[in-house]
Amino acid sequence: MKTLSYRDVILKEKEQLLLRRQKLNIEHGKPGQENWFGIALSGGGIRSATINLGILKTLNRFGILKKADYLSSVSGGGYTHAYVQATTKETGDLTQLFNDQHIADMRQHGEYLTPGTGIWKLGNTFLLLVAVVISWCMSILSPLILGGMVYYAYGIVEGLVGANPLAGTGALAARIAELMFYVTAGIFVVHFVVNIYLNYNLGISKLFNRVESVLVGLAIFVYSWLVVSGISGVERTTDGILLALLKMTTLFVLGFYINPNAISLHRFYRKQLAELFLRFSGGFKNIPLKDIFDANATDPKQYLAPYPLINTCLNLLSPDGDEKFKGVKANDYFLLSPLHCGSKLTGYRPTTFFDDYRNLTLPAAVTISAAAVNPGMGMYSNKTLSMLMTLFNARFGCWVSNPLVLEKAYGLVWWPVYFFKELLGRIGSQNKMVNISDGGHIENFGAYELLRRGCRLIISVDAGEDRNYAFTDLNNFILRARNELGLEIRFRDNQQPEDVIRPKPSQVYSKQRFAVADIYQWWEDDKIVFHADQVTPDEIVNFDQPKKIGTFVYIKSSVTAPSGKPDLDKKDELKYGTYKYKIYHPEFPHESTGDQFFDPIQWEAYYQLGQYLGADILGLKHLDDSVPAQDLAVEQLIGWFDDPENCPLFAPKRGARATVDSDILESARAEEPAGRVAYRM
Repeated sequence: MKTLSYRDVILKEKEQLLLRRQKLNIEHGKPGQENWFGIALSGGGIRSATINLGILKTLNRFGILKKADYLSSVSGGGYTHAYVQATTKETGDLTQLFNDQHIADMRQHGEYLTPGTGIWKLGNTFLLLVAVVISWCMSILSPLILGGMVYYAYGIVEGLVGANPLAGTGALAARIAELMFYVTAGIFVVHFVVNIYLNYNLGISKLFNRVESVLVGLAIFVYSWLVVSGISGVERTTDGILLALLKMTTLFVLGFYINPNAISLHRFYRKQLAELFLRFSGGFKNIPLKDIFDANATDPKQYLAPYPLINTCLNLLSPDGDEKFKGVKANDYFLLSPLHCGSKLTGYRPTTFFDDYRNLTLPAAVTISAAAVNPGMGMYSNKTLSMLMTLFNARFGCWVSNPLVLEKAYGLVWWPVYFFKELLGRIGSQNKMVNISDGGHIENFGAYELLRRGCRLIISVDAGEDRNYAFTDLNNFILRARNELGLEIRFRDNQQPEDVIRPKPSQVYSKQRFAVADIYQWWEDDKIVFHADQVTPDEIVNFDQPKKIGTFVYIKSSVTAPSGKPDLDKKDELKYGTYKYKIYHPEFPHESTGDQFFDPIQWEAYYQLGQYLGADILGLKHLDDSVPAQDLAVEQLIGWFDDPENCPLFAPKRGARATVDSDILESARAEEPAGRVAYRM
């Protein structure tokens, strides 16, 4: 069976989506112009997950989440994505999402890596430390297995020869080892003293490092000499040779079972994420990825949530023997979805076709998408860093079957080889297994896949860390869209993010928190599929002038200035603390992604910010504004973003887009919890 192209994958998806629309009575455009609609949740760890929870809660309240065809996520956005998919399976009702119980529980467990308080938190912190040590011990089994096999192979040679070739040389090796110990210790002391007194010398430390490198190499040689010269009792007898062969074979067989995916910290990370975001999913907490979406099912909960796209990065780090990428550092968008898994460079396979894809679960897929720490890190890969991360077991990514070579090579995988591939940076596209990690290692929005699918409307959340408002992730996305897909993301004249979202040097607040762009098409090839029944010619189609094909709504985590002081009750610690959070944490909402330990106040601050971000794009002045009697149509949303004055979302608001700072005092005195007005900043 040949690998599938991206065109095959998208056409299969849209067949399912058209069936979903039919069963849920969702009308989108007309045949051939279905106006596909996608929501993209960016990376950014627990910060991004919490902001996205708030945004989706607001959108879901107005039925917009149900109208979306696709829900695409990267890294931290995947935490929220997993919650939506699995909880919808459990409840069978999108209106049951984001309820008070769910929010309260998640708020209390925001420090998901070490949850709890008091002695329970101390115990969970100790648990994390033990998990790190135990996982590291398991990770070194690979080099130990290889070393053990060499050891017993030498024993077999000894048995065949009839004597240990190095017998009697152990004493000499011991004397050399003792001498090397004193020499190495002396050089170390001298190196230390010289470094202290010649702190700014350019070459002296490197000179010492060269000498030390030679000594380390000699030490490994002498240690190996000591080990093999001390082999005892393996005589030239059938029993002795067979015993050594049996031990070596046992180690070899063990190598097929030390799957790094199963013994790395990926497992601990996955469990902690599931405890926070999938705690309400019942029997669907560990649902296989292949079972998340099925529009052919009779039960609506099998297709109620949008079709999931979980984005990861395929790592290709200067692989030898791979002529496509020899001498370069390459990567690709590796998709994990219910129907297909793969990338453009490797091709795609049905998720149900091979064991590792078929057994892949939703929490595992989301954890891979959030594997920010890994020997292979896409465009951020570095061979020295790869070596250090492998040695210290900083491996959260995953090895999966390579769609490109699966039809040529079946069978078991001898995993010790892949330890050394990570160690030496030999992660390529010609291996039986390929390495995938955080989708943010190539594109941190998750919106790229929506562009590929020709979405007419894309709502994209940027909740990544960007305290200087440099828009790095946005620039990367725009550059890749233009160069790889022939699509231009062109912000409107009065919607430039640098002008309306980036705070002025003399201020700390933004004018607005989102911007609207148009999607223009410059050229087209088989990477983009706009309609289920469209047949694209093999050759590239060039356009003299770009044509508009979609609308891109860019939401940036940011705050706008308050216009009044709300009446807050200091006895309500959550409300009062949330309102004050921005004052005492000026980097909010761009605190470090390294902070994965959110206390209830911090968690609530980002969650409420997300709710108001969602309200902003809909033109709402209050979160408790009434829901319209009729469901919003996607065409209505598109019209609102294209021409808000003439296409209002909610009558009688004739195009009055909400201001984010006019209702602070009013909302603080209304029934709406006063603490929430902090995010009218």
